[in-house]
Amino acid sequence: MSLLPVTFVVPSLRPASGWGSLAAGAVRALERHAGIQASVVVSTADVPLAASEFRDCPRYAVPRTQFLSTRPGGWPAFLATWVRTHTMRVPASRLVHSLEAYPTGLVGHWLAGRMNRPHVITAAGTYAVRWVDSAVDRRLYGRVLRRAQAVLPISTGTADLMQAHFGHWLDRTRVRVVTLGTDYPVQVPREVALDRTRNTAPVILSVGAIKPRKGYETSLRAFARVKARVPEARYRIIGAVDRPDYFERLQRLVAAERIAGVEWLTAVGDVELDRHYREADIFLLTPEQVGLAFEGFGLVYLEAGAYGLPVVATRTGGVPDAVRHDETGLLASPGRADEVADCLLKLLEDPVRATRLGRANRDWSEHLTWERFARAQRDIYEQVLAGSPPGLERLA
Repeated sequence: MSLLPVTFVVPSLRPASGWGSLAAGAVRALERHAGIQASVVVSTADVPLAASEFRDCPRYAVPRTQFLSTRPGGWPAFLATWVRTHTMRVPASRLVHSLEAYPTGLVGHWLAGRMNRPHVITAAGTYAVRWVDSAVDRRLYGRVLRRAQAVLPISTGTADLMQAHFGHWLDRTRVRVVTLGTDYPVQVPREVALDRTRNTAPVILSVGAIKPRKGYETSLRAFARVKARVPEARYRIIGAVDRPDYFERLQRLVAAERIAGVEWLTAVGDVELDRHYREADIFLLTPEQVGLAFEGFGLVYLEAGAYGLPVVATRTGGVPDAVRHDETGLLASPGRADEVADCLLKLLEDPVRATRLGRANRDWSEHLTWERFARAQRDIYEQVLAGSPPGLERLA
């Protein structure tokens, strides 16, 4: 396989954003498995992190790659980024790949135009659609989408929402769903998933930032219903507090409804997180769309799968691409605590079914590897460079 030089525009390497793990995983996989010779463009603030994440890649910095604002106070950084992108020494690449839709895609669009190279965009979730409410951003983003040679949402749900809001700028022949990869099964031995023991007092686990679109109100109300049938059940919630006001609201709900057995763990290290996954019986996360914010995919469900946990989740955004109903977990309607509780009780009261779904979730997480992602991505690059659009289909 011949080396193919590609320049990646990275949205953010801040650990809390999630983009850092996406970018690092994608670039490493493409270098290792698909013969890609990578160079990266990062924001100035991310230069120290980029030196460790991409130590073998040529690195270029611009003032901002993701948090560009077209509001009056944001124009100095916006213009500085435009100037830098149009004057910097550019990589010798065949193609530019923006690892988020917008504004990262706008930086990639500028760069690809200057280099006279094709532009490919990965669309990871909320930032693929939230710009519909801003006249300036909507216009800029529409231009980016219209001129990109390929747009790659990470889930069918993300693709559908992009089509609903920006379909007039988005030719479906240039859209292809490419699910992200995971290395969770490499980190967790398979015997951990296959040799689980059931707790006498079952443990339900959630892992995810504490913010409205994660649907914790629904999860807590569902757990309250479960407690009526399984009083010994416990519920552990692990996640950084993204919205303190929302966290306080959840705590008031627990107190008002007298929901016993809820444990909040807002900051845990990797070793402690591993222990909680091993001790859990069911993984629960019930996202819902809040305005234009939605769950783009849900890699955390595959993290749970690495540990052999069955999942209870909701049919929203890209979640159905991550959780296969009645194969790797059970899906309920968003916001429906009664349906979520019913799914939890089905797994708590049927250990054989729970084990079957948990093992299938391990298999599913093993299938969605970074190597699979890299080979699919290389295939798309080749099609783009040959002048052939990738076509709308799902590469899972």
